[in-house]
Amino acid sequence: MRMADDNGDTALHKAVRSRHQDVARLLVKEDPEFEYPSNKARETPLYLAAESGLRDALVEILVTCNKPTFAAGPFNRTPLHAAVIHQHTDCARLLWQWNKSLCEEADVSGWNSLHYAVYLGLKEVVSDMLGWKKSLAYLPAGSENRWTTTFHIAANAGDVNMINELLKYRPDCWEMLDSRDKNALHVAILNNQFMLVKSLLKSTKWDSLADNADDDGNTPLHLLAASSYWAHVPVKLRENRRAKTMSFNKENQTPLDVAWSCIKRTTNKESISGSLYHDFANIGRFGRRETPWNTLDEIHIQREFSKRDKEFETEIKSIMSAAQIHLVMATLLVTVTFAAGFTLPGGFDCDSNSPNKGMAILTRKAAFHVFVITDAIAFACSAGAIFSYFLMAINHRPTSYQDYRILSALSRVAGQLQLLAMLAVVIAFVTGMYATLAYSLGLAITVCTIGCLSFLLYMFVMYIVGRELV
Repeated sequence: MRMADDNGDTALHKAVRSRHQDVARLLVKEDPEFEYPSNKARETPLYLAAESGLRDALVEILVTCNKPTFAAGPFNRTPLHAAVIHQHTDCARLLWQWNKSLCEEADVSGWNSLHYAVYLGLKEVVSDMLGWKKSLAYLPAGSENRWTTTFHIAANAGDVNMINELLKYRPDCWEMLDSRDKNALHVAILNNQFMLVKSLLKSTKWDSLADNADDDGNTPLHLLAASSYWAHVPVKLRENRRAKTMSFNKENQTPLDVAWSCIKRTTNKESISGSLYHDFANIGRFGRRETPWNTLDEIHIQREFSKRDKEFETEIKSIMSAAQIHLVMATLLVTVTFAAGFTLPGGFDCDSNSPNKGMAILTRKAAFHVFVITDAIAFACSAGAIFSYFLMAINHRPTSYQDYRILSALSRVAGQLQLLAMLAVVIAFVTGMYATLAYSLGLAITVCTIGCLSFLLYMFVMYIVGRELV
């Protein structure tokens, strides 16, 4: 049982690697005094069980073996590393309870088990470790010259829940900087984690991070200016009182200078975020410091953006003009569908002796059921479209590209709702007529066929438009 092959594997190594947990338990019970050392790949049976998530085999080794070898395995990783990296939460918690100090051991990359648990979002494991020793949150991850922290790791992953978990145990860790003096906002922006940025800025305590400079002198606003995701970042950061628009990095550039340098290097001007230009243009000329660019190039860029600005305004006007026409249509649809709900086809039961007095006569007909449902759908969609146009009227003069995106999205949603309402109205008309003309089947079919021609007309119009666009 203690014999090893050319690779240093014992029988227990092979049993665990092959996932034969019953065999592994039997072998451990037969020789509990054996330490089961590492093979030539530095893998112990304990490491393999943790890596494979074999909880039963892991329990047997930990409980039965008197001195199981838990020496560092491949890449200097402990069995706890292996369980965490492969997201075997039960095995990780079991190993941590057996030997809590394992979570402090670092691998060749300088990452301990807590760092990996934070990155992978293993909240229960992180809670166990920090509940035991809160100072673990301060242990750096990485090399001596290039390291990060648990908070930066969570920011890099964009995990809001993990950040809240870290703050629960160490409320002051949000102020931590990495080896390059970057804070959590720097890291979130660099990794395009803008949902996290929005979450962080909900609390005023994060405001102080907005003007922190890294070792290159860049504030979060500098990094934001170089990002293609400017429009996705909340106004709270762009207009934060602590976010200094006149702060200079080590290249003597303000955020606006960084934005202009990005524009200068971009050959495809259409790919530039319109929001970046429109929002930074509000800072004005004094948000920049003179640069040694070719004046003609700068004039060309300014003219190009001026042209885009005019196109921007023209497009807004066309959207609002179309919205006015569509609003009339939506209002008519709401009125018609509302009236149809109270003037149902077939009428109402007027017999004073009937238990169904005041009820619709055709309630037992399937066509009538379809009529009522589609009429309700048309009414709801039309009302939704009117609400969208109401929101557009509130924001009819967007001051930023982000506002324009909202306006455009509302216009699209309203148009789609109206189209759906129109389709529902046609179905309601056809089924309502069929329900009332059921005793004259030929006439009912004729009317329904004529009504359904509108679908063919829809398709024909879309075909003509699509052909013209090609």
